[in-house]
Amino acid sequence: MNTLNRFKAPLLLATAFALPVITNGCSSVTDAQAAVCCTEYKAGATIDAKIGGNAQAQVAVQAVADFSGIAAASVEDVTSACRSMAQDLDAPQAAQDAATAEKDKRKALGLWCKAAVDAIGTAKAKASGTLKVDFVPPKCEASFSAKANCQASCSGSAKCDIKADPPRCTGGSLEVACKGECTAKADVALTCEGSCDAACEGSCTAKGGVACKGTCQGTCKGAAQGGTGAGIQADGKCDGTCEGTCEVTAPGVTCQGSCTGKCAGKCTGTAEVSAKCNGTCSVDAEPIKCTGGTLEGGCRVEAKCDANCNASVSAKAECTPPSIQVSFSGAADIQAAGKLKAAFEANLGVILAFKARLDGMATLTATIAGNADVVVSIKAACIPAVVAAAADAVLDVKAAGSATLSIATAAQ
Repeated sequence: MNTLNRFKAPLLLATAFALPVITNGCSSVTDAQAAVCCTEYKAGATIDAKIGGNAQAQVAVQAVADFSGIAAASVEDVTSACRSMAQDLDAPQAAQDAATAEKDKRKALGLWCKAAVDAIGTAKAKASGTLKVDFVPPKCEASFSAKANCQASCSGSAKCDIKADPPRCTGGSLEVACKGECTAKADVALTCEGSCDAACEGSCTAKGGVACKGTCQGTCKGAAQGGTGAGIQADGKCDGTCEGTCEVTAPGVTCQGSCTGKCAGKCTGTAEVSAKCNGTCSVDAEPIKCTGGTLEGGCRVEAKCDANCNASVSAKAECTPPSIQVSFSGAADIQAAGKLKAAFEANLGVILAFKARLDGMATLTATIAGNADVVVSIKAACIPAVVAAAADAVLDVKAAGSATLSIATAAQ
């Protein structure tokens, strides 16, 4: 018996005893009818506490709502990206017609993405030459406060002593708000949003102007050889003083103000504003988010409830699409190469961002599918909605994850 069937069986059995007829929809004609209909649950939304059940049941249902909302959105958005790529790359009309006619959303996703993969292969062969796709793999950011708030809902006796059990970002980088000095951890570049006492690689903002060798968002002043005499170089870069924000393009530039980026020294805040960094904080470190890893520690709660919190946080994680740069060398068909470049730059970033999110969610599908012994205590009319949403979410994650992998592989 597969995981989904194990999940459905006890819930449907409980529902059969509790609510013989619930499949005819919810009528608002009378209060009596409304009492046996589920208005407290909606995929992607915050559940209504009136759904009932104990604290762990409500956390489990919220996890399903969060997870299923993002899973459904991933199917829609990845389908849209694959459709755009297939159409932009002139996929065969028969393949497009078949995908358009398909009513099942997951099958339609598969057809559009297959059409896109085939069209990518055809365009690459036609363009010939060497294709190079440059991007920084997207990393998803999980909020510490979101997980802590969820864990606190698991039980009124949740122990959230972050000093006794410090939060960890296993496999990634933990960002903290630091009221002291933040220094780099071993073999990890220090990211800083605050005052950097050494070279800043990123952007620098300072009152009264900042020494700049890069792009100035503001007014660039100062003499510069080969430039305009106002600090602006022939290529539009600033080499002088920037009254505004300097986007530093070369490492080794000291920031006499607020640095946002990599800091070669110590990162510190002010008396009013904490610095944000991913290093070791000397005093009063408050965790903010985990990037590119799994957020662990903090509150001590029951394991299954903690797993449901992980599912909620994973679904809500922010995964920023990467910047895509595509280049060809020795292309035999410039037009085909141009079409492929445009299609990748318009759609590949979205697909890769969803792939990063779905990779994290895929590891938690067993959690979503294993809540049977918890959610049976909620309002009986809502059990079928939660069952269906959980089952759909698992299938949506699998379908969208497979589709994003096929496109990512074809783009290599």
